[in-house]
Amino acid sequence: MQFIHLLRQAPRQLAFGVLHSFGSSFGQTFLVALFVPFISASLALNETEFANIYAGITIGSALCLPIVGRWIDKVDILSYSLATMVLLAVGCLLISFATNVWMLIGALFILRLAGQGLMTHVSMTGIARYFSRNRGRALAIASFGFPLAEAIMPATLLALIAAFGWRYTYAGSGVFILLILIPLAILLIRGDSKFRNAPTKSGESAKTSGASQTSTAEDSTGNTDQTDTSQPATDHPRLFKSFYVWLCLPMLAAPPLIMTALFFHQGAISSHKDIDLGWFAAGFTVFAITSVLGAFGSGPLIDKHSARRLFPWHLIPMMAGIAVLAMTHQPYVILIYMGLVGITVGFATTLRTAIIPELVPLDEIGAARSTLTAVMVLASAMGPAMYGWMFAADIRIEMMLIITLIVMAVITVMSWVSERPGFYVPPGVSPQDAQ
Repeated sequence: MQFIHLLRQAPRQLAFGVLHSFGSSFGQTFLVALFVPFISASLALNETEFANIYAGITIGSALCLPIVGRWIDKVDILSYSLATMVLLAVGCLLISFATNVWMLIGALFILRLAGQGLMTHVSMTGIARYFSRNRGRALAIASFGFPLAEAIMPATLLALIAAFGWRYTYAGSGVFILLILIPLAILLIRGDSKFRNAPTKSGESAKTSGASQTSTAEDSTGNTDQTDTSQPATDHPRLFKSFYVWLCLPMLAAPPLIMTALFFHQGAISSHKDIDLGWFAAGFTVFAITSVLGAFGSGPLIDKHSARRLFPWHLIPMMAGIAVLAMTHQPYVILIYMGLVGITVGFATTLRTAIIPELVPLDEIGAARSTLTAVMVLASAMGPAMYGWMFAADIRIEMMLIITLIVMAVITVMSWVSERPGFYVPPGVSPQDAQ
């Protein structure tokens, strides 16, 4: 089996990816949400006030991510990793000492930027740069840290909160990062200069005799000397020179926007359909399982057909799930809906990173990925508000879901249209040559 062979071939590099996707949980919404009732009670905040603060912080961290994220293209990835983990630990420690709203805002900003943003960035960018032929499978393995954290961390931290209180639990999380995660990261890739070193600039890589890190797109074009080196890599100009990218951006933003909105308003959905919220709790278990299956299933398909060829199709399971949810009020439909959404999310986890080396050279992956991630984070922050406006306008749940399906169908067609000749510009090829 290819996954087993890959694990034997590069166990340390893949473990490094899993470590960071797992560690990103300290800044992910599903984990922060566990502390919200306790933090709100300690600082005398109501649910709306905390939600507004959290939304503002999420948007702020998304705007900072393209600036900080591009540095990974210039420095040793282990140094970048260690700086990120130290920052994440500081966020955990700072929130444990928060006695007012301003300390809370500062701590949450650090947690969101370092956790959800940069830890994930280190994991996916490092793996995408290092692997070429088996990039899809490698990204699927690295992404396993996300569902692993979702399965382990909530119950563990809730038990710690019950035993020691939320402040000691967050402080302990910071100590865990400093004493466990950081030494593991050092141990895994300390002597691996090939994985650690920043990639050479795209114009230089073709002239370097020892260069071995090539992307799938570079292999297919076979000519990196055509790369325009007059532009600095940190500005990743090639990403937005392609009309393909502009047509695909809505599809990139759709899963986080729609998923976050529907999950956020699950209480309203369950109330309208007269379905017990326990079905949603069971649905999240199904969601976690199918997201893992989607991620691991997408890996071999990406390696065989390329991420770009698969990208226009990955919303179809989510569309099917939303259609099922719109058509019936039966409780079991929640399990089907969550399972189908999980498949799309699993595919998206690997696709949205695997597609980047097919759009830009290796030395621009970090900058390009951080920019596209910022788009997705902004979309996820906007989702609950957009659906909240529809609720305020007294639009029925079924109509909201139908509108969602229509929008998803339109952006899927846009992604299909993006495959027209001349719209896609491979790395190292000018837009004029791609016509």
